[in-house]
Amino acid sequence: MSEAPPVSSILRRLGPIEIATWRLMLEKHAAMLAEFERAFRERHGLTLNEFDAIINIPPGQRMRHRDLLRNMVVSRSALSRLLGRLEARGLIEQSADTDDQRGVCVSLTEDGESVRSAAEQTNGEIILSAFAGLGEGESEELFDLVSKINPRRPQAASEAAAAHGGTLPA
Repeated sequence: MSEAPPVSSILRRLGPIEIATWRLMLEKHAAMLAEFERAFRERHGLTLNEFDAIINIPPGQRMRHRDLLRNMVVSRSALSRLLGRLEARGLIEQSADTDDQRGVCVSLTEDGESVRSAAEQTNGEIILSAFAGLGEGESEELFDLVSKINPRRPQAASEAAAAHGGTLPA
């Protein structure tokens, strides 16, 4: 049995190209996240969220929980559990904030800095491998093009839909 075409390919035939392109970006994003998750787990014993936490803690520095939380897409309780797991593995240390005893700070241990460095290398390898098919200057062009994408107000989106014949595929 043959594999079904990606939804982005189907949407491309149905138009408009912007919707197919958005779906393609989501498909590529999902594929990249799956590759990160696999590689971080196999090479470093980390989940994607654990990598996200340790990559956001600067080596040799203490960081308040609330500042780390601002850089991540997790709830406060999920962050607490995540940091508890990393602390149990000896990758981070948590301590009271000396400036504000109500706050808690986190820092990488020596092992944590080592894992962070190795995982950062893995992260770069995966990204550079994914972009390897682009020619000279195309990464810069892609950056410029993606930078032009801006969410619009609902009214402007309705106007855009009308410009494409009214009904848009999902």
